[in-house]
Amino acid sequence: MGCSCVKSDMGRTSGYIVPENQFLEINKKIFSKESTDFHYPGTNDKRSTAFKQRHQKPIIDLRRMLYANSEASSAIVNDKEKTKEDIKLILDVINKHSILQNLDEDSQMVLVKNMRFYEIGPRECIFEQGQPGFCFYVLSSGRVELRVDNERKDILKSGSGFGELALLDDRPRSATVRTIESCCLWGVSRETFKDAVKKIMALNYEENKNFIESVPIFKTFTNSQKDALLSSLVTQRFSIGERIVKQGDTGDLFYIIKDGLVSCTENDREIRQMGKGEYFGELALLNDFKRTATITAVGDVKLVSIGRKALIEVLGNNLEQIWYRNALRISVEKSSALKILSIDQKELIFNLMKVTSYKAGELVIPRGTPKGRNLWITTKGLIRGPLGTIEAYSCIGDEELLADPYENYSVDFISESDLIVAHITKEEIEKSMEGTLIEIQAMNEIIEILKSVQLLKELSIERFKLLISVLREVHYTDNQIIVEQNSLGDSFFIVKSGKVHVQKDGVNIRNITKHDYFGERSVLFNDFKRSATVVANGEVDCWIVEKKDFLNIIDEGIKVQLLKRIELQDDMITFDEILPIKTLGRGNFGTVYLTAHKRKKAFYALKSVLKAKVYEYETYQNILLERNILLQLDHNMIVKLVKTFKDDSRFYFLMEYVHGQDLFDVLLALNILSENDAKFYAGCLVLMLQYLHERDIIYRDLKPENVMIDEEGYPKLIDFGAAKVLHGRSYTTVGTPHYMAPEVFLGAGYSMQADLWSLGVMIYEFLYGKLPFGENLDDPHEIYEKILEYRLCFPRDLDSAAYSKNLIQQLLNKNPALRMGGVTSKLKEHKWFLGLPWERIITKQQRAPHIPKLRSLSSELANAKKRNKTMQEFIAFEEQNENFPRSPENEPPGGWDMEF
Repeated sequence: MGCSCVKSDMGRTSGYIVPENQFLEINKKIFSKESTDFHYPGTNDKRSTAFKQRHQKPIIDLRRMLYANSEASSAIVNDKEKTKEDIKLILDVINKHSILQNLDEDSQMVLVKNMRFYEIGPRECIFEQGQPGFCFYVLSSGRVELRVDNERKDILKSGSGFGELALLDDRPRSATVRTIESCCLWGVSRETFKDAVKKIMALNYEENKNFIESVPIFKTFTNSQKDALLSSLVTQRFSIGERIVKQGDTGDLFYIIKDGLVSCTENDREIRQMGKGEYFGELALLNDFKRTATITAVGDVKLVSIGRKALIEVLGNNLEQIWYRNALRISVEKSSALKILSIDQKELIFNLMKVTSYKAGELVIPRGTPKGRNLWITTKGLIRGPLGTIEAYSCIGDEELLADPYENYSVDFISESDLIVAHITKEEIEKSMEGTLIEIQAMNEIIEILKSVQLLKELSIERFKLLISVLREVHYTDNQIIVEQNSLGDSFFIVKSGKVHVQKDGVNIRNITKHDYFGERSVLFNDFKRSATVVANGEVDCWIVEKKDFLNIIDEGIKVQLLKRIELQDDMITFDEILPIKTLGRGNFGTVYLTAHKRKKAFYALKSVLKAKVYEYETYQNILLERNILLQLDHNMIVKLVKTFKDDSRFYFLMEYVHGQDLFDVLLALNILSENDAKFYAGCLVLMLQYLHERDIIYRDLKPENVMIDEEGYPKLIDFGAAKVLHGRSYTTVGTPHYMAPEVFLGAGYSMQADLWSLGVMIYEFLYGKLPFGENLDDPHEIYEKILEYRLCFPRDLDSAAYSKNLIQQLLNKNPALRMGGVTSKLKEHKWFLGLPWERIITKQQRAPHIPKLRSLSSELANAKKRNKTMQEFIAFEEQNENFPRSPENEPPGGWDMEF
């Protein structure tokens, strides 16, 4: 049942970052703003005004944040050993605080273990209002007062805790705390706590992952399925003599022993003991299963478990079918003959395969069976063939499907154990795919190459087939000229095999090898002259498509997008060719300017970063990470990095300029979105996240303010200061509280699923015009509490929108594993998105709900030309009032910035 919710006039707390090295650039909304005060045009809405005011608040001086004196500076601090009473006191306090009580038992004990003992006299300051927070304290004896704006608000006594928000981030203290009398406290700093939790969580994650990978029934799981499984594991503890499972009971839990010993007994007789890394109860995951033994803790035992119900929630209803399909996928991926098939083609084959079970010693494939006409896949058990034993997850007959040798098998294939085999004939495969396997393999190979052009990625198979139908193959001999510099071009080339040299004015500038392409400009521009000569280096085969054929298949919308991307791939642009126009915005480290190419009149955003600040705060890795991430990205709904520069004083990022309006303002203008408009914006966000996650990039600060709506009305993701290449898990608190997944601010470790939570918040906001948690709150602590309370309300009059409600509930699930398993491709298959034209959206052919009304930049460009200032002169003038040392005190590592 839904509940009524009141819309608030308030905005939301802005994004922030607490990085691995205690600092990461805060660089918000600076790629496209129209003025230096971060004005949000087009609305006088009170909510927008409140939001603007928060963004205009003075930021905390970062040097003070980094080098502030420790809190409770007059206290005597030591590592006093904790008694049982001390531990109980601290745990009692922890469990009174809504955020800390949500920490798991291991994290709570880490907090207790790392607390130090403070002795401090009367009338001493522990911390001051407005200063960044560093520590959490538990009052063991004595009294302290809380003062806000010099007015006493409360008195705390023994058994109270305060300052807990400092364990999450370094936001300013909301009150001053002073001792009334001599006090004893237990205290722990954020850095100590987070480092300790990170170590134990990372260790637990790796240990659990190794355990899972050692269990045979999970070997077929994909990485995303394993990650979902790991997120659903529950830790359980048993004391000596406690019974874990009872013989004869029906169970649905599978257990892995993490620490300790258990005794296995049948009919009160011990069979054996099991220890760390061993497991029991795996059959319970498949069906109702009666325990065949009683398991009892020999001493203190720690286990992780997962139940069939939880596994079904994460993976789906038919677990046996999932295991079977996973086995088929693993087998086909190992096959050089079949792995080139598309996902859809593989699934088509799997659907048609017939499954047969065999007992040990049974005949599976008799001698005399023709080769090249059948495919068998072993999903369980062992089979003996002509070259020895064939293990599970293997293909038989796959290579011969392409060779078609017209031979027969000369020996029998016999099962060596209980065996399950899936079978299909070559005739059935080719009939289902409407072509021979050799033709299909060749077509798939070309499609994969064409998909490397980002704007062609989402084309339908039909369009790809049309494109392939006009390709012609041409052979070139060693040193043969394929295209010549300054000649008119009207063909697009893909290298099928071999290698070619690209030469400019007789000098070799790069090589192009198999499956790369060149000449795309010639099919897009009229009277295009080749910018370089291309020469065969050895024997070369190329696929060629003529301009007239290409343009008949690629419509005007796609052509326009290709032209724009080519403009942004001009890596020949020099710093002297950039004309400064105006300042767009300032961040803590970077200032962004609107610029234009002096000749082409193309607009760019140039971010300038002072080297002295990078050296002072030692943020070398952060700036390299941002650069490396941006260089990987080539998506028409993600801001594009054109090139980077450096000089003696600064680093420069030359970016695509997004002339538009941010999504926050668009939502204010449109108010509550219609279902179709919400689907459009949500679909665009899904495509962005899918692109990033496929490249192991987690965004970590998805919210309307970080999405621009360009002049065509399409979203563009900006600001990658919080993004990270992620292999495994991250433990950094990053993002904006209203949009932050609970696992992020709890510090338990998170993965790509955190982005899906933020997406769920945005879809809720699209449909209901407000935030799901803490809509009228500004304090991060209170927002976190509302998220953890998890009162997800849907207005009663909108309850009928079952598909959207179901999607939001999945994305805003507190268990990350249940957010579509963390797989963005599953999102596109959700019923709410049914009928959404993904191909038309990725190629920007679908009409957008809102086209921003934007003023022309021509007059500003004309004024900039009249000023005729160089970029360095303009920046020097803008920076003249910056109070920062020009000469860094810290010596930078040698050669660290060679990539710029």
